[in-house]
Amino acid sequence: MKKTAKAHSNIALIKYWGKQDEGLRLPMNGSVAIALNEAYTLTTVEFDVKYPEDEVELLGEGFEEDEKVKVKKHLDRVRKLAGIAIKARVVSKNNFPKAAGMASSASGFGALSVAAAAAAGIKLTERELSVLARNGSGSASRSIPGGVSVWYTGDKDEESYAERIDFPEDWKIKILLVMAEDTSVKKVSTTEGMAMTKATSPYYAMAVEEAEKNIKRLKQAMAGGDWRGFGKVVEDECYRLHSLCMTTRPNLLYWRGVTVDVFQAIYGLREEGIEAFFTVDAGPHVHIIVKDQDVEKVTEKLANVGGIKKVIECGVGPGASLIEDHLF
Repeated sequence: MKKTAKAHSNIALIKYWGKQDEGLRLPMNGSVAIALNEAYTLTTVEFDVKYPEDEVELLGEGFEEDEKVKVKKHLDRVRKLAGIAIKARVVSKNNFPKAAGMASSASGFGALSVAAAAAAGIKLTERELSVLARNGSGSASRSIPGGVSVWYTGDKDEESYAERIDFPEDWKIKILLVMAEDTSVKKVSTTEGMAMTKATSPYYAMAVEEAEKNIKRLKQAMAGGDWRGFGKVVEDECYRLHSLCMTTRPNLLYWRGVTVDVFQAIYGLREEGIEAFFTVDAGPHVHIIVKDQDVEKVTEKLANVGGIKKVIECGVGPGASLIEDHLF
C-alpha cells in the first residue's frame, strides 16, 4: 500500500536541549513549539514484496548513509507495530534546506511516521503518532499536532508526546524565517551538540529547571493575552539555549554575524514601537515572531541587513496529515 503525508517544521519557543534517555529520546525538559505553514516535508511510503530491501531517497539533496539507517530503523518500528516484515520504498522532499537549523528532522520524521503507519495499515491516534515520531526525532513529536504545542517530558515511552495548546487567535501570529546566506550543514549536529552540552556545560542543571519555569511563564502570557510578556519569554529562551551551547566544551557557536545583526534590527524596531521578537534554534537562521499588522515594517527593516538570503513569511501551520499526491 502506498501513502503520502505532509508534516510541517516547527520552531521551539521553549527549547529542549538534551535527553534523559537516549534510546527513547525522552527530553530533559518539556518544550513548546509553533508549527510553520510554509516549511514542510512530503513523504511517500510504499510497503511491497517487490522491494528486496528498504529504499530511501531524499529528492534534491540526498541522504547521508547514517540518515538512511535512521529512516530504516523507523520503518522497523512501524513494521513491529503492524506485525509485518515487508520492505518499503521511501521518497521524501523538503521545501527548505535540511540540517541547517530549520528542523528538517522534525517535519521529516513527522511525515514519515504518518505515511508509514498508514501504508502499513495501522491506525494510530494523534498521541500515538506523536510518540512514534518522537522515537525518530524528538522535535518530530511536535510536528504531529501542529499549531502551538507542548511536548511533555514523560518517564516512559508512551508518556512523552506533544499536544496542541490554546493561544490567542486574535494575535494573528506570523513567523518570519530569516534565512542566512550560509545554509551549509552544521559542523556539529543537534544530536551531538545536545550530548556534548549535557556532559560539559556547568550551567546545565540550572538551565533545565529554568526551561520548566518558562513553560509556565509562556502559558500565563498566552492565557492573559500578554503579547509583550510572551515575546520576553521567547527571547529569554533563545538566550538560555545558546548560553548553554556557548558554555559547552568545546564551545558551540551556531550563530553567524548576520544572526546578531538581525537581533540588533529587532531591538531597533522595538525602540520604534514595533513589538517583534526573535528566537534561534541550532543554526544561523533567525525566526521572528510578529503580529500580522507589523510584518511589512519588519521586512522593510530587514532589507537593510546584509547576509540575508531570503525571508519566508509563515503562519501557524496545521498538524501532519495524509495527502493524495504521491512522490512516486
